Order: sequence, then C-alpha cells, then structure tokens
Amino acid sequence: MRLFDLKQQQQGYITAARKAAGAGDEHGYGVHMEAMLRIEREIQSIEGSKNNSILKMARANGGVILADGPATDAKPDQKVFSKEYQRDWLKWAQSGGTQIGATLYEGSDASGGYAVPVVVDDQIVPLAPQEMSVRQLASVIPTTMDIKIPTKQTFSTATAKAETSSFTESEPTIGQITLSAYMAGVLQEISWELAQDVPAFQAFAVDDMILAQQMFEENLFVNGSGSGQAQGLLNNVGAGIFAEPDSNANAVSTVGILSLIGTLNEVYHANASFLMARPTSVVIRKAQMQSNLFFPAFTSVGGQDYLFGYPVKYSAYMPAAARGNAPDIFGDYKRGYIIGDRGGSGINVKVLDQPLATQGLIQLLAYRRVDGRVRRSEALQQYNVSAS
Repeated sequence: MRLFDLKQQQQGYITAARKAAGAGDEHGYGVHMEAMLRIEREIQSIEGSKNNSILKMARANGGVILADGPATDAKPDQKVFSKEYQRDWLKWAQSGGTQIGATLYEGSDASGGYAVPVVVDDQIVPLAPQEMSVRQLASVIPTTMDIKIPTKQTFSTATAKAETSSFTESEPTIGQITLSAYMAGVLQEISWELAQDVPAFQAFAVDDMILAQQMFEENLFVNGSGSGQAQGLLNNVGAGIFAEPDSNANAVSTVGILSLIGTLNEVYHANASFLMARPTSVVIRKAQMQSNLFFPAFTSVGGQDYLFGYPVKYSAYMPAAARGNAPDIFGDYKRGYIIGDRGGSGINVKVLDQPLATQGLIQLLAYRRVDGRVRRSEALQQYNVSAS
C-alpha cells in the first residue's frame, strides 16, 4: 500500500502544480514540483527503477523540466525541450489539460523524438502551370445553345458590261460553322479530416483543378480534332509557308518569319500576333544572333516580347521547332478563332459532400462546357518546317 499512497500523493502535487501554473504562481509551481520529485525518488527506490529520462533531465536542470535552451553540462542522453514545447506545455497545464498544442505530439518515438519541433507551413509551394495564351488572344463569347456562324467563302465576280447587254449574275459563296459546347472537368476527393485540419488545402485543391481545366482546354485549342471536342488551330488555318532550316540548322529562321508575315492579308496586320512555344523563341533569337542582323528582330519591352514589331504570345502546347512541325502561327486571333463558353466563362466548382459521406470523403468537382473553332482561316497563317 505504501507505493499506492506515494503515487496518490504524487498525483496531488502534480494537480497542485497545474493550478499554480494556471494562476501564474511560479513559486507555488516550483514548490509543488519539488515535492513531486521527492516522492518520485521514493517511488523509484521502491520499484527499483533508475532509468527515468524525464527525472534525469529535471535533476540536470535544477528541477526544471521545461528547460529554455541547452544545459551547460548536458550529456548525450539528455533531451532539451524547445521553446515551442515549453509554450504548449504551459498552455496545457493552465487549461487543465483541455488545450493541447501541436508540439506535444511532435516526433515519432518515445526516446526523445516526441519533443522535436516539426513545423509545416500553411502555404503549399505551387507548381508553375503550362503557358497558355489562346483564350487571351481569341474572341470569347458566352453561349446558351449551339450557334451557327455563317462565313463568307468566296467573293462575287464583277465583269465588264457592254452597252445594252445584261449584267453577269454572280453571288458570293456562304459557308457555316457550328459553335457547340463539350463537357470537360476534373474530380478530386478530400477526407473530412484533411479538410478540417488543413483549411488551406481546400483552396489549394480548387486552384489546382482550375489550372488543370485551363491547361486541358489550351491543348485542345491548339491540337483538338474538332470532333466531340474543340477544333485546334494547327492545320486548320492558312497554309502560310513551308521553310527549310537556315544554314545554322535553326528550324525557324528570321528570313522564314519575314516570309510568313508577308502571307497575311493587310486587314489582319493591325491586331496580329505570333503564337509559339517559348523554346521556339530561343531558336529565333539564336538565328538572329548568328545571322548578324543589324536590325534586332526579336525584342522585349516591359516584359512583352516582340518579333519584327508584332507581339509574341506563348503556349506550351505548340509544337517544337523541328522538321515536319508547325511551331508558329501568325495572325489576327480575334478574327480567326472563336471560343464559346456555355453558360458563361467561369469554371464551375462544386462541393459534393453526400455521395461518399459514409467513407468520410468530400468530392470537389470543377468543369466547364466549351468549344473553339477556326472561323476565318485566312486570318491566321502557319509556319511549316519542311519535313525533309
């Protein structure tokens, strides 16, 4: 019964020390802790235990368990607690054990790891999205249903007329494209625990889904088949030029770029831009340097790149500058390409908390219905690198 009584007394001193800490009574806290340690030594002598690491540390630091900084005579087997651990331990004591700080759970083992501070920033370092420009360059309209867009295919023909003879009849040819809407989206699942414990993760997940949707659409705007999805720019615009690499093996040359500019009708030059992958711009700059041009073809002003005076925009989904590819498209994208967003241009994000509730999961869904079509092919001209 002696051991049982000692442990009851020890618990009483611990309770008294908590109350003293909660009241800010440092002297009382110290007195109760010293009494607790005295009884602890008696308990050890009865149980025959001499390996209590907490008591070793307390003795090494004059009876202070929450040491602020390393002891001068610290030994390899002693553990010095962090300031964060001290702060959270006092909060725990002052609240009667109702407030438990994160550092009280830190570490991974009972030999000291639990006291090692682990700090996790509430900001997740972002991954840079792929470069996207087509939506920025093109005409973007909201739609509520499929839209039939008439397009002029040919001019009527004017002819000379002799006196008293009839005029020759001639009408322009009219074509039509259909701007529809195709569904695409992304689904993510988050546990209730994660959503509750890491509030920033929900915003991170939504941002990730929106970027994923935008990158998916950009790829279609460049490479889409047009069947059940948006129609891509590649091979659906003007034929432009077919050019050989220059004498330095640069697939896109400054001379070729000038020839491409010359294929575009004057009407479209006022709002014309280049679209290419960023590595292609490096090829053009190398070609400029190697040809010793007295006129700087590729320039940058205020962070905006220009090629022979026309803005350059970048899309990571444009082909590389290589034989058989079309790494550059030049022209007026507002007139040449149209994007239709069904129900508005916003990406819809829905939180579904019922379907997987029994599994403790929340579903986040991001989607948009969209279509893109080349509506005036002559407004955009393609740079084609000869295949062989």
